[in-house]
Amino acid sequence: MTAWKLGRYYRTYDDYVEDEVRKSMEKPQEQFDAGICNTFASMDAKYASVCVDENYISARWPGDVKLFAETILNKLSI
Repeated sequence: MTAWKLGRYYRTYDDYVEDEVRKSMEKPQEQFDAGICNTFASMDAKYASVCVDENYISARWPGDVKLFAETILNKLSI
């Protein structure tokens, strides 16, 4: 979020994850699908996504916050 002002100041790696993934593919234009994550439509709750691995719960960004909170509350009530 600060890149517009600080440039690469906080970057601790050379490439973004998407760039690294694309570089590892033989035909990235055919194999890589950025999906809904690169659009504002992902702020729609129907596109929300969380990852649960035992007690670890993560989400991608603000569009996932409602599902993220619900998932945490469900986990705490078990």
